[in-house]
Amino acid sequence: MTLTPTAQSSAIAGFALWLVGWATLFKVDHIPFIGRFVKKDKVTDWILDNKVLTLLCTEIFNFGVHGISNPASVTFALGGTVFNALMVFILLPLGRRRNRKSNKVVLQGAL
Repeated sequence: MTLTPTAQSSAIAGFALWLVGWATLFKVDHIPFIGRFVKKDKVTDWILDNKVLTLLCTEIFNFGVHGISNPASVTFALGGTVFNALMVFILLPLGRRRNRKSNKVVLQGAL
């Protein structure tokens, strides 16, 4: 398969769209009505406990919306797949581990 500029653009656009979606997740506490019921920490804890299920749900949504009939939409969805896998398996666990270390330092300084 040759990765043409059109296909690259579609993949980058899918990557960027899911970046915006994940960025919205990190600001869910500040959304007026939804912030009362959904907390970022609880959502990220659930995601980290159910990584494969999270990836499966995002991919069902991703390919369900964009379909598989058009090559540009498939590469768009594949760009989103790459970003979702990156978030679920690498970036979120690293961020959670960093927060735990900083919490330990704060607690050690308080004692």
